[in-house]
Amino acid sequence: MHAQSSETAELKAQLEQVRAQMQAQQQVMQKMQSRLDELEAKEREQAAAKPAAAPAAPLVSAASARAPSGPPAYRPPSAMAGASEPLPEGYIRLGDTGNLLKVDLVAQLDAMADSTYMGAPDLFVPSSIPVRGQPFYDSGRRSEMSAKQSIFRMDYRRDTDYGTLKIVYKNNFFGSGSGDMPYNLQAFYGELDNEHYTLLAGYNISAFTDIDVFPNTLDYEGPNSFTFKYGPQIRFAPILYRSGESVLTLPMSLEKPNADITVPGVPVLAEYQTYSRRPDITLGLRWQAPDWHIQWANLFRDLRVENADARTRSTTGYATQLTGTTKLFEHDSIQGWFSYGKGFANFLQDISGLGLDAAFNPQGDLRAIRARGYGAGYTHAWLDNLTSSMSYGYLRISPQSNLLIDSTMPKSTKFASLNLAWQFSERAMFGVEYLWGQNIDLTDARGQGQRIQTTLRYDLNP
Repeated sequence: MHAQSSETAELKAQLEQVRAQMQAQQQVMQKMQSRLDELEAKEREQAAAKPAAAPAAPLVSAASARAPSGPPAYRPPSAMAGASEPLPEGYIRLGDTGNLLKVDLVAQLDAMADSTYMGAPDLFVPSSIPVRGQPFYDSGRRSEMSAKQSIFRMDYRRDTDYGTLKIVYKNNFFGSGSGDMPYNLQAFYGELDNEHYTLLAGYNISAFTDIDVFPNTLDYEGPNSFTFKYGPQIRFAPILYRSGESVLTLPMSLEKPNADITVPGVPVLAEYQTYSRRPDITLGLRWQAPDWHIQWANLFRDLRVENADARTRSTTGYATQLTGTTKLFEHDSIQGWFSYGKGFANFLQDISGLGLDAAFNPQGDLRAIRARGYGAGYTHAWLDNLTSSMSYGYLRISPQSNLLIDSTMPKSTKFASLNLAWQFSERAMFGVEYLWGQNIDLTDARGQGQRIQTTLRYDLNP
């Protein structure tokens, strides 16, 4: 009993001690609150004594600060849909994943009237125009309609620790299958873009191609001398120098080679198959300014054939190309290109796929074929929604005289176009284009053709 009384007294003493501490802390808090009230009262008196300050500027987001105050960037009505990288406008956010998506559908109908037979009726290809002495020469007028320039495109993008990551998919309907609309993949690649470099991997236009100088033709094929090739690749473009909004880059790539070599029907040669030991290599320099750019690109190729007994024949290919474009006046622009080399015919628009990268001589040696091409384009704006574009191209190959090549192959071709395009609404365009082409084969036989094309295009999300 005595032990319990002692424990009770000890607990009461501890409780009284805690109460005393709490009372002391409460007194301190009351003094601090009083002091805070005095300071706030003095600040209110000082603020009332000063003149009214100007209101603070509203906060502006980084995105809105960069937005131009004028009208959106001008885009000629006849510009190729999706030819350049899209702007952030038109994207939607995919939930909370951090991914943005832009979907673009282009429905296009082309109606063509030709003065003579064309090898590909929905494309204007001067090398396919029959020359004197060939079948279908001077065969007469004909017409065609095509919706193959219709496009489906998806662009994904998101911000990462290493920059903006993009995934781009695009197709039209110029495939090699049967029917009116055979599927054709144009792009399926990933790209990482930051302030130091751009890294691209996948299926895309060759780095040797400067798509920014492609003239605004309504015809899908475009100028005969333009270098244009799709393929799997890995591309790296570090930024070497930056001055304001202008940058100097060093684009380089490794690409699937696709050697395009003529193997004649001579029994000893017919068994050969084409291949390459290494990918195509491109290396260039590009200066990009707000209103103009210039690019110098170089191509290096390995061209080979091999038979079942592992006997090989080989040669090398190379090409150099200078391209550029500049803005003129308010809305006009001019584009130009020149390329020269050996063994790069598969990159030239008019003779790609004809086996003119290289050919055999009578001794069984493989020799690369020399080629050159140049061209220019000009776009003039009559009104904000009415433009005209004209273009010209010249292409020539110079094979050695003893090469085993079909004499009906084109030696040189010429191309010219002139159009008028009316952007009658934000997402719809109607245009009319005149095209002229000439084909000269290796025997100097000539043929020429003309086309009138009308185009109606609807672009869902340009």
